[in-house]
Amino acid sequence: MTDQKQLLLDIQIIAFVVKDTQLFLDTHPTCESALEYFKYYNNLLTALTDEYENKFGPLTVYSVNTEDGWTWINEPWPWEKEA
Repeated sequence: MTDQKQLLLDIQIIAFVVKDTQLFLDTHPTCESALEYFKYYNNLLTALTDEYENKFGPLTVYSVNTEDGWTWINEPWPWEKEA
């Protein structure tokens, strides 16, 4: 498995963990351990996403650099890139 594929897989796994924990917190908002769990994995997701985007380009439109204009369409879309 390439580094890009592994990193994308890691992002997908951690994104699922973050979303699942968010849903738990929606029904258990006072659970301190769940909140700490969420914070840890949300920070990890941010770090992994930053690493991926620094190496391979943006994953979503929210992280496109617009200083040089609208460059989102100049590169292959995330699903068109060989992962």
